[in-house]
Amino acid sequence: MYRRSVAVVMLLNESLNVYSSMEVLYWILRLFGYAPFRLQLDADTPDRDAFGTWRTKLYTISFGLVYTLAFIKFISELKHTGFSASMIEGKGERMYFTFNFFTTMYGVVNGYAVRDKIEKMLYKLHAVDQKISQWKRNVDHRRFYRNVWAGVYLIAIVLLIYIYGTIITCQLHESSCNMQILFVFIYLLFVNSYALMMLQCTAFMEIIRTRYKLINGCFRMYFPTSPSAVGNPSEFAICSEKEQINVLKQIKILHDKLNDVVELVNYCFSVQITFCVGLCFVIGVVCSFGLFRAFIYRNELFYMGVLNFIWYMYYLFFVLFFIAVGSKITREGKRIGILVHKAINCSSSSAVINEVQCCEGANMMLPVCNVPCAWIILILYLSRQLNLFSQQLLHRSPVITCGLFVYDWTLWYTMIGATATYLIILIQFDVSFPNLVNVNATAVYRGST
Repeated sequence: MYRRSVAVVMLLNESLNVYSSMEVLYWILRLFGYAPFRLQLDADTPDRDAFGTWRTKLYTISFGLVYTLAFIKFISELKHTGFSASMIEGKGERMYFTFNFFTTMYGVVNGYAVRDKIEKMLYKLHAVDQKISQWKRNVDHRRFYRNVWAGVYLIAIVLLIYIYGTIITCQLHESSCNMQILFVFIYLLFVNSYALMMLQCTAFMEIIRTRYKLINGCFRMYFPTSPSAVGNPSEFAICSEKEQINVLKQIKILHDKLNDVVELVNYCFSVQITFCVGLCFVIGVVCSFGLFRAFIYRNELFYMGVLNFIWYMYYLFFVLFFIAVGSKITREGKRIGILVHKAINCSSSSAVINEVQCCEGANMMLPVCNVPCAWIILILYLSRQLNLFSQQLLHRSPVITCGLFVYDWTLWYTMIGATATYLIILIQFDVSFPNLVNVNATAVYRGST
């Protein structure tokens, strides 16, 4: 029964590929204007027809106009102080919403500009999957498919809960909430756009990470990485040196293809992710300042300040998840280098060298020592190929970067320090001018009398 269930799972998994596993995310991205590319296996076709090109341009322009009109409507009706009584906090709210709009527009335009690169990326990943399947280590496409659905459901549930809390908070402080509800739904549109842009980039990175992990598993299966694994069939596949050389060549090619995919990800999404990280940073500064005012002054907008900080946690979650996946890709790239050096240390080349030195010391020929010359040549060639692969890993390792900084946990520490710095500056301005709005109102009143 167990074997039958395993066979059914493998059959279902073989029917899927990287295109079908991305299908759900693709149509959601397409619904909001971020997927002008094609999700087809014939991604190596060089040109499109004229009708398809104009249809893609119309698709991008239409969504750009929708987001622009929504932004103009929101900004034109927004109060000078935003949703708060503080001039500084109100300016910050207008600033981060404007930043959110430009981030969204860049995501739409960037999707059109790099659509060919994304299709090429999917095609290379499909080719890597076909090569890995030859070693009977299939990619679990069904698991990724389920994870995408789980992520979509989670985002939808969290957004609905946050929007409900925002509407209730607006009703507590506004006598007429019709325009505030409109604000909320426009804000929901841009918040959802941010989530989709981050989810798109993170999904591609997670696909790459699983491929690196499978390559590491394939290397560990064919090459011993510890002295106890030599000759132990339970830890790695016992094979000849010729088979190890052929497998090593394929692994080198696949690793190089995955590095090409990483470079395509950096090219397509690095600036987009930089915009999203910058937006999260701006929201973090503004919402932290709003939380400070909420706890210090305890005015009627206390719940609004707390709610804004919860919104910041929502933005921050995507950034932290993206950084975690990027760090795992770098870790998998370093891990295969460690495995290669362990394989070099555990290979038979050291024993061959010792045997050759003993033969030279005893002034004996290699056949006398019962060491076949052909086997020595294979062992030394395999050792040389492992050293060349080690040099390849040294000069070309997978790193998710935008050119200015690497997306790893050091970026998170830098964001914490910068947020604290700007928060202190805003607090100093707020303490220096505690009643800026009231002073302006008093001046108007005195002028009228």
